[in-house]
Amino acid sequence: MESTLTAESVTELSTENYLSGLESIVKEKYNSATFTHSPFPREDWKHLTTKGIMLSMIPEEFGGRNSHQELCDLIEIISTYNLPLGMYTMIITALFIRNITKYGSDDVKNEVLPQFSKEPLIGGFALTEPNCGSNLAKMTTTFEKKGNGYLIKGEKHWQAFSSTADWWLIAAKSTTNEKEFGYFIIQRHEGWKNVEEYNALGLKSIDYGRNEINALVPDYRRLNVTADQLLGAADMLCASRLTMPAMASGFIARIHKEVQEKTKTRKMGNGTLQDVGYVQYKLKQIAANGAITKALFLFLKNKVDLRTDLMDHFFEAQCMKVLATDKMLESALNYQQLCGGEGYRYHSPSNNAAFAVLDSRVYTIFDGTNDLLSQQITEFCMKKSNSGNIVEFLSAFEKTKEGMEHIYFDISSLNNNTTQERKVINGQIISRIFGLHCLEEAKSITQHSTPENIRNGILFLISDIQKSIVETEILITQLT
Repeated sequence: MESTLTAESVTELSTENYLSGLESIVKEKYNSATFTHSPFPREDWKHLTTKGIMLSMIPEEFGGRNSHQELCDLIEIISTYNLPLGMYTMIITALFIRNITKYGSDDVKNEVLPQFSKEPLIGGFALTEPNCGSNLAKMTTTFEKKGNGYLIKGEKHWQAFSSTADWWLIAAKSTTNEKEFGYFIIQRHEGWKNVEEYNALGLKSIDYGRNEINALVPDYRRLNVTADQLLGAADMLCASRLTMPAMASGFIARIHKEVQEKTKTRKMGNGTLQDVGYVQYKLKQIAANGAITKALFLFLKNKVDLRTDLMDHFFEAQCMKVLATDKMLESALNYQQLCGGEGYRYHSPSNNAAFAVLDSRVYTIFDGTNDLLSQQITEFCMKKSNSGNIVEFLSAFEKTKEGMEHIYFDISSLNNNTTQERKVINGQIISRIFGLHCLEEAKSITQHSTPENIRNGILFLISDIQKSIVETEILITQLT
């Protein structure tokens, strides 16, 4: 029988006991191989709340544990057993609680944070709209000063927890200045209405939909975020993107273990599936992807602090999101392929491949598609480089220079960014160079990956880069 913990007693636990306690619960009760693939029950969120699942991002004075590294470890651990639950936890902690803690007035902190430290509440982040897509500057949700508060009106969609969140962080545009953006905290009953439920392909634990907003909120619920352009939103989105390696590392570790067991036990002639040469190659690729995402995770855990201003980490946030999620999907597809027909079956008794593909597929799309972020990576380097010489810049840049030491072939195509499609492909290359840099740094950290997996991770990233360079050659081929 589980011991009863109060919020106060959870804060007193050592990091080891805190994380191991939550891991044992998620592993036993919420393992995605057996747990329902449907909106996560509030009663189960209450159970996890009593064990302190949200406390790592909450400051001590509001009943929290206030630890960046604990939150990183927690998201990785949860994602090992249940990827949708890892995303669920990340949104509430890194996108909602984090921004109240960092940007909220004392009044809004005192109102919201003590509740989240003790109660099974859900907080959502409302940015995307039906008619603006990735061009957030075109959002039509507006705010207008009204007496001692703000009137917020508009429409949002694809918000996690559209039907269930108790609190919302909402981005809106001024009615008098289209370049001024504001960020507000509201309660659902104050004017949030879900008008359409979406049936998403994956991440079934999280509900999505289309939502209407018509709310009057007090002055103190406006966050102290820069109103100029969308710099505030960029900082907030960095938090989400930076956590992708935590989810990817746990997720790939899990499917690598599962696919090893599957290939060991599936009979093939006088042996097993694992005896087939190309199967061994695919297993090495999944293991290498695990080493890559673990290296990104270690960079996040040791060189970033989610509680601080994250615009200084804009470059690595974009690279981490692109590379980690690409490797998640690649690994899931290999897992499904190796499971054969059974990998295409919901609730297969021998594997979890179908859900692994469905849950990981969206990661390359949401929170900025990987194509868009790749273009932004290139544009960042163009701005920072000397006269557009990106190769020279990457060779000296502290976040890529060790990765560049592995490049023994011509990558001068990185300096040609005359078209949008070139920027996208070049950004994919740069994200891999950042990955090489992280793998080099990870070599000196104990309890990481085996030397073989790190070596293979380097080789696979080099192969990715070479393939992308060939793609740039296709771009200059005139079709007739």
